[in-house]
Amino acid sequence: MNNILVEEFASLFLSVDRVGPFQSRMEEFDFTDANDEPCNLYLMISKNGRGKTTIMELLASMMGMLGKDECSEFGFEAFDKEQGRAQWDVRVTLNRSGSKETVILSLVAGFMGEEVSLKPWGESDLNKYGASRWFRFGFVRNAFGRYSMVGRHVDWVMDFNLLIQTNIGSRLSGFESDDLTYPTLIYFSAYRNIVPLPIEERAIVAPRDWNYQPVHIFNVEGRDWRDSLDNLLVWLKWLDDGRFEAAVKAINDRVFKADDKQLFAGKKLKGVRKEPPEAIVEAEGQEHRLDRLSSGEKSLVQLFLRLGAHMTRNTILLVDEPEVHLHRNWQYETLYSLMNIAKTHFPGVSVVMASHSERIMKAFGLNISEENLRKGVYIIETADEEERARKIGATARAKQEADEENTRGVRH
Repeated sequence: MNNILVEEFASLFLSVDRVGPFQSRMEEFDFTDANDEPCNLYLMISKNGRGKTTIMELLASMMGMLGKDECSEFGFEAFDKEQGRAQWDVRVTLNRSGSKETVILSLVAGFMGEEVSLKPWGESDLNKYGASRWFRFGFVRNAFGRYSMVGRHVDWVMDFNLLIQTNIGSRLSGFESDDLTYPTLIYFSAYRNIVPLPIEERAIVAPRDWNYQPVHIFNVEGRDWRDSLDNLLVWLKWLDDGRFEAAVKAINDRVFKADDKQLFAGKKLKGVRKEPPEAIVEAEGQEHRLDRLSSGEKSLVQLFLRLGAHMTRNTILLVDEPEVHLHRNWQYETLYSLMNIAKTHFPGVSVVMASHSERIMKAFGLNISEENLRKGVYIIETADEEERARKIGATARAKQEADEENTRGVRH
């Protein structure tokens, strides 16, 4: 199977039913742009409590199905204990020794009856998105609480799942530049703190879930040595294959300065010390640990270190509240850094953000065309909010038409 390349793994649609706030109707997220192409930059925006974080956790849970041949639980309450269900439609292009095929793969999960499709795909739908076939894969729960695999008897599905399964743990060799094409999802929660580590039990050891994994989930850093950023940097230094130097440069370029404008004046990631093994930050001639950084700095250091260390050529990056703990200028710089990753890195890298910041929404520039960016926005609203917005819009249009009619009358 090593002669199979995943040339594309791109989100098209997500259908969600009876999950979190989405109880009264099925919600469909459209990850395509105006030309029906998969977005590589996507923003979900809403008030607090409308389900942005729920959707990110759901996507991470569903991505975790890849490479598995059985399931006892998702670890996602809506799927495991409630009536929640979802279908995530992805366009996949495989290159088998020069022979390419594009299909729609629907990942399905949660409580399902006899019909496991929330969104069936017909021939015209497949043609619209350049696909030849439609397949389903996932795990669904029945009324007795038992899970069964969807797609178990379909050769294409089993071959693709086996491809992922047999390559989990495959060696990643670059920082933000790896050649692996297997899809991965990297999810950063809004809680990206770095906490102090105990001195004991530190050693040169591979970080947990090192190398290729279908999904990585990151929140608070430093609860355990193997899960810490200090361990990651010590490990990269020990490997001595160029990744450590690339990581240090990425942090100093993206976090402590951007476009030669000092965001955090006089600071830089200097390297790692041997005793105790940990990262060193230099600030105005003084050295200190990562956990002594400000909340905003720690959030960004985690984001760009983890992304660079774990991304493949087909990466779905989920960032919950990229603006958290950041001054307005830092919010803009972080957004532009994420946009630049989508623009300039592999064609298969996509960035999905969730925010309630009007500044982020404005800076996102949905209607501004930018080279190599395919943008999409989803505003999560309740049915009542949508109805109010519709009425306000209708009233505004009626007023505009009346004003135009009066203007024409005056001219005559």
